[in-house]
Amino acid sequence: MKPTSVGDSPSQLEDLSALVRHELRHPVAHLQVAISMLMAGRFGQLTREGSQVLGIALENMDRLMRLARAMEAQPHILHATLSADQIKVLQLQQDFSTGLSQGQFYLVYQPIIAIDTLTIVGFEALARWQHPQQGSIAPAMFISLAEENGFIHPLGIRLIEAACHQLRDWQQQFPQLVPLTVSVNISALQLSDLELVTRIKQILHSSQLDPHSLKLEITESALIDNRKVALEVLQALKQLGVQLYLDDFGTGYSALARLQELPLDTLKIDRSFIASQNWVISEAIVALAAKLGLNVIAEGIETEDEMNALRQIGCQYMQGFLFSEPLSAAAASTLLGNTEPRFNRAATQGLWVPVA
Repeated sequence: MKPTSVGDSPSQLEDLSALVRHELRHPVAHLQVAISMLMAGRFGQLTREGSQVLGIALENMDRLMRLARAMEAQPHILHATLSADQIKVLQLQQDFSTGLSQGQFYLVYQPIIAIDTLTIVGFEALARWQHPQQGSIAPAMFISLAEENGFIHPLGIRLIEAACHQLRDWQQQFPQLVPLTVSVNISALQLSDLELVTRIKQILHSSQLDPHSLKLEITESALIDNRKVALEVLQALKQLGVQLYLDDFGTGYSALARLQELPLDTLKIDRSFIASQNWVISEAIVALAAKLGLNVIAEGIETEDEMNALRQIGCQYMQGFLFSEPLSAAAASTLLGNTEPRFNRAATQGLWVPVA
C-alpha cells in the first residue's frame, strides 16, 4: 500500500482511516513488533489531527511495510530478533501522533538572567516528552526522530504556540516586570518550510503577543542545507518583528564572513567554551557581537567564577544551573511572583537563590 493524497474533507479522512485499519488487521510476518496493531490503533486519532499528520503517518507506514517485505524476502539476513533499541525507536516513531494528541509533549522554562542586575529578563522554552510507558525521552532522541518522520513541523508549531500563550499569560499576570521574552529552538527542517512564517504570524495574533517578545534560536548547522530558503524564512521572520538567536555559536560549521548577512539579534556562547575556561574565545565572541550590534547570552553557567569572568568581558546575559534548572510553567510563575525576581547568594549555603 503506497501513500495517497489526503483531502481535507472529514468523510474522506474517515474513509481512508477505515481502509487502512482493514489493511492492517493481520500482523506482518517476521516483524517482531506489532506494527499492524500500532498503526491501526492510531488512525482514528490521526484523522482528528488533520490531513498533514495523516499524510506523514502514511509515509511512515509505507517505509515500515517495505521493511516487512524485505524481511520476508531475505529472512536469513533480517529475521534476526530486533534489538531493544531498535524496538524502542520503532515504538517511538509510531507514538508521535498519540503524543501530540494527548499532550505528552510539553515545555519547561530556564530563566535568562541579566548579568548586571541579576534580574530575570526572559526564559528559554525547552521541549520535553513524557512517554506513558518509556518515561522521559531525551530531547536529542525525539527531536531527531521527529525530523526523520516529518512530525517536526506540527510538533514545532505546537511548542511555539504553547510558549507564546504562556509568555502572554505571564506578561498579563506580572505587568510590573520588565517586558519578558521567550526563546524557542527551531530546526533546519523548520527553516526549510516557507509556511513557518505564516503560522507564527497566526500564533502571535491569537496570543496577542508582541512579536519582539518571541525569540527563535537556530544553530549554525541549520544554515548549511538549503541556505537560500533558510535565509528567506529568517528575513521574513525578522520583518515580522521576531528576534533571532544564533545558538551554540562557534561550535558548528562557522562562517564568520557570512555572519553579517544573517538577520540576527543575539549570539549564544556554547557551554563548552565556558566549561573549558576558554575566556579568550568567549571574549572574542563578545567583541565580535559588539561590532555587529548584537547581544550575547552565555549558556550553562554553573559557578560564580564563571559568572564573574563573563561580567568582566562584557557579556550581557546568562543562563545555567548556577541560578535555576529548567522549570515547569507553574514553578516559573512562582519565581516571577517575587516583587522583583532577581538572584542573590545565600551566605549560609553559598547558593544563588531568588529573593524579593
